[in-house]
Amino acid sequence: MVRPMIPSSPAEEASRDDALERLRDWMVSGLGCVAGRREFLRNRYYIAPVATPDDVRRAFTGFVEALEARRTVAGLFVATRPDGGMLPPEPVATAIRRMADLMSVLTTRPPEVLVDGGQLNRAIELTCPVTNRRLLFDDFDAVAFCPAAADPGDPLYDPMMAAPVICANLNSDVYAFSMFTRDLCLQAHDCEVFEIADHRTRRALFARASELWQRFAERTVRNYVSITDTGLCPTYLDTDRHHWYASHQDPAFAEMRKELYRHDMPVLYTGRILRRWIAWFEGGDAAAEAHFEPSALTPAGCPVHDGGGA
Repeated sequence: MVRPMIPSSPAEEASRDDALERLRDWMVSGLGCVAGRREFLRNRYYIAPVATPDDVRRAFTGFVEALEARRTVAGLFVATRPDGGMLPPEPVATAIRRMADLMSVLTTRPPEVLVDGGQLNRAIELTCPVTNRRLLFDDFDAVAFCPAAADPGDPLYDPMMAAPVICANLNSDVYAFSMFTRDLCLQAHDCEVFEIADHRTRRALFARASELWQRFAERTVRNYVSITDTGLCPTYLDTDRHHWYASHQDPAFAEMRKELYRHDMPVLYTGRILRRWIAWFEGGDAAAEAHFEPSALTPAGCPVHDGGGA
């Protein structure tokens, strides 16, 4: 869903519409993230232009409300001029500092920490789409993107961190996977996951969701490899498809230097999630839900000091 500002003149409206139209076109045809494009096409991306920290506060409140209503899965905070128009081109370092200045209102970490590998994390309590229990999703992380990241001449070149506008994406991997699993259940069984009585049926659903989520991730990495000069910015998928490598740490908000990191693929982390769900449904184990810490199931990337292995 797009929540644009209300412009004050036709010229400002045209500028704002140009920025949002460029973003929409990219989300449909240029975004390498397969899961993100899927959510946009399902009208479940909360997009909010922000020009001031107060705009960010209001947008975050709206985002949480949309999550509660299951109208959205991820949020995109788009930096704009005060009139809602697009900002002029600027280097990555300048753009991520701008975004950190805006988004730091959502965290106790100062902007200078956010741009240098800091994490902007929010814990949001929501009803789990799978178990129907209230759960604190503590892995909502914001990551900055900007146009100049696609420029090989920029010192912080990294197409994975590029977008046609300066923005920050806020999402939870565990919540996104939970919503995807619910979508599959509604499509295949015309009911909620927690309404399935047969354990084998539920387990088959979980296995299918995990398989497809892995495929999405593999296609995503390959999409980015195809548009990246990997000599300048190493980006690749391990041959066993258990890890992906990139020149940034996910989920750092932003970084002022490029280093290689290894990250888990869904084939590793969805199994951790499924084991919690199965324990809840099949064992009636309230402790499994009480100790369901999403951030511990999808750990941050690890630095690679020897270049890693392809």
